[in-house]
Amino acid sequence: MDEVESSLREAGLKISVDEPTVEAAWEPNDASLSIIEPERESLVKFDDAPACLAWGSSPTNGPEQFEVVDVGTGESSEDFEAKDIEGNVVFVHGTQRRPGWWEAAGNALEAGARGIVTDYMLYQTPNVREPELVPEAAQLLRLRPAEKFADEDIWALSIPQESAAVLKESLADGAVTVEANVDVDVFDTTAPYLEATIPGTENPEETILFCGHASGIKPGANCAEGTGLVVELARTLNELADEYEFKRSVKFIIGVEGPVSEQYLERNPDAAEDVVTSLTYCSTGHKQSETESCLLLSSSPDSVPHFTNDYLAELADQSPKEADWIGKEGGQELPLLSLKQHYYTPWSDNGRFAQCDIPAPLFMSWPDRCFHSQLLTADVIDPAALRRSALISGVAALELATAGADEASSIARTVGGRSLQRLQRLGGRYSGDATPRARRHVDFIADRDIEALNSVLELSDSVSDTLDQLEEQIKRTAEQVKASLNVPADTDRSEVVDLVPVRTTDDLVSRWVGLEYDDLLSIADEFAESDEDAGWRSLRVVSDEAWNFVDGERTVGDIADAVSFEFGLTIEPESVYRILAGHEDGGNLRFE
Repeated sequence: MDEVESSLREAGLKISVDEPTVEAAWEPNDASLSIIEPERESLVKFDDAPACLAWGSSPTNGPEQFEVVDVGTGESSEDFEAKDIEGNVVFVHGTQRRPGWWEAAGNALEAGARGIVTDYMLYQTPNVREPELVPEAAQLLRLRPAEKFADEDIWALSIPQESAAVLKESLADGAVTVEANVDVDVFDTTAPYLEATIPGTENPEETILFCGHASGIKPGANCAEGTGLVVELARTLNELADEYEFKRSVKFIIGVEGPVSEQYLERNPDAAEDVVTSLTYCSTGHKQSETESCLLLSSSPDSVPHFTNDYLAELADQSPKEADWIGKEGGQELPLLSLKQHYYTPWSDNGRFAQCDIPAPLFMSWPDRCFHSQLLTADVIDPAALRRSALISGVAALELATAGADEASSIARTVGGRSLQRLQRLGGRYSGDATPRARRHVDFIADRDIEALNSVLELSDSVSDTLDQLEEQIKRTAEQVKASLNVPADTDRSEVVDLVPVRTTDDLVSRWVGLEYDDLLSIADEFAESDEDAGWRSLRVVSDEAWNFVDGERTVGDIADAVSFEFGLTIEPESVYRILAGHEDGGNLRFE
């Protein structure tokens, strides 16, 4: 953060830095874990793998020795029954279910464990990101919820797959004793929150918002690359501000991931009206050949219909690539870099912006074999991936900051043209397989795109006639597509379809309020029964958007359709109702 501040001040930007208080901040210093019986063997060291120590772990009293108890996945309290857990260390086997780690850690705490050893790898991707493919990686984990573990004397260490194999073999032969040494500090401190602004001249309250975060783990490359990109964009756009007249402000915020967006939203209660778009960067520029990753331009969610998605897609198509075609001298038309505009992914601060009805695209690299491990070093950052991200988002900021009637009209035609293409593709997709769902899908896309189209009015009021013409084309095409499908009458659906969830809070909420882990397992099974491509992985994105779609008008059936169409899945209303019923139990909504 010191480097960020000094760099931006030297570049001449207007900067403010606040120091919000952080109570009970947790700082790791050192950690190690070794088998000492039956034979001494090191399992992990903090110096080699700083990600190994789970956030929120308590310290040991110097080196301490513990017996290890194998509890399988630890996802059920039954895994701990009739075992000598009190004061000992449990070995928790990883699964592909990310919240399974939190459930297992909570069960270990309840059973009286003093420590947890695990080989969890989060967000596995078959044939790309799996423990056996990166056997030396130690995964960053967290003890959550923080308030549950805050005053408890328990630590957790993540060990690589190769160390887990050693531990499993030793446990198979009999009793195992380990020595753990965990050194952490917990103290009250402050954490910097930085804003840098290029003020607009005509409508300074209207803002193009860049968000990066400087929190993370050693070696920190996943956070540093996004932070560095934001700094370079700030420098460049500030230089261009002397050449172009910025009507709207461009703002850059950097701080702790999560709190950085929360603090901005607290300081700017009108952000939903004032922010033209946010642009967030997290794990933005990985070397694709080494990390097995793709640069994702994660879309703003359908719950926030906006011209941003089609506009950024157009810029991505037009941005210079890396190589020339054989038939031209120059041109750089052929990409050597994999970039994909993809579904909304609530991965970072973009999720908080989306909850507050702010357009929330995100640049990220995924899948990433090195994700949140000691392997994510500066050596696996790729300037080419950062450059592509910068070209797209930098040009967007420049054009949106200066946009008038001509630019607004061009963006509107981009949205309208892409909408017509989407509707025609839907017609081809459902041809010969028409169902009532097909008609609802066409209606959803048309309504969403019309709302996104009309968001161009944020840039200029003078494009109303153009928007009216384009809206009429979208409506006419949607009706033509539906007529060509000869859709049968809708069949009866369950009673929950017509229930309308109504929010009872304006606060940011947790996605799984009121639901137990067994509930999540059951809902994920329902997903899989409805769609072979759905299941546990779908639960996070579907749950986030189900809440975001709650507006007091949409029914449960409407929301089930919306999340299904957004993510290319078939999610039944009953499953969405169960997710939202958790929010009802948590006091976040009521049904009418």
